[in-house]
Amino acid sequence: MITIKKIILVITVLASVVKVNAQTTNDAGMWLTLTLEKKIQKNFILVIDQEMRLKENFQRVNLFYTNLRVDYKFNKTVKISPSYRAIQKERLDGTYSHRHRIMLDITLKKKVRKFTLSERIRYQAEVQDYYTSKKGELIEQYLRFKTDIKYAFTEKISPFFSSELRYQIRSPRGDGSLYDFGFHRIRNIVGFEYEISKKQSVNIYYLIQNEFNISDIENIYIVGIAYSLSI
Repeated sequence: MITIKKIILVITVLASVVKVNAQTTNDAGMWLTLTLEKKIQKNFILVIDQEMRLKENFQRVNLFYTNLRVDYKFNKTVKISPSYRAIQKERLDGTYSHRHRIMLDITLKKKVRKFTLSERIRYQAEVQDYYTSKKGELIEQYLRFKTDIKYAFTEKISPFFSSELRYQIRSPRGDGSLYDFGFHRIRNIVGFEYEISKKQSVNIYYLIQNEFNISDIENIYIVGIAYSLSI
């Protein structure tokens, strides 16, 4: 359950982060997402996401991914969601790096009047270029902690704010292992959800991602549009 103490703890952690001397770059981009949902049984929902991301001030494709997820709701409060993601990330020479990621989400949700509070814990493991790279079998592992607050402003419009911290368990490529077992990235998102109909909705949001306590820092500023359809 989300409490004031937890929110204060998150704010304290963010405020106490000390950045190392680093080279910092900034970039702007756009994320476009299409989501299809299908209820299989009362508590089971199959979800497919297709996303395209632009970078370098909206001028170049960064990646595409297809995400397959199953949501299982134990009750109104607890949901568990295993998923698989196939990623094609474009290199500078125009070729693509193929990546495979598995994730397991545990989400706790509570509604308080017009507010909906949720807290998600995600474990993720990823391999890159499994068949074409000597390091393809090395597994990156992270934990991600996301807190979300949504407000039902009207029957159709719900503004929201979320904050996500990523904890690096193991990143075996390059100098990633130097930063194992630590927090190095935060994402803050503000936006709103518009319910077009009972089966359709669209999210429009602005995301700021900041890295810290690593040698080469990249901050990104993202405009996002996500369309969801229940079939």
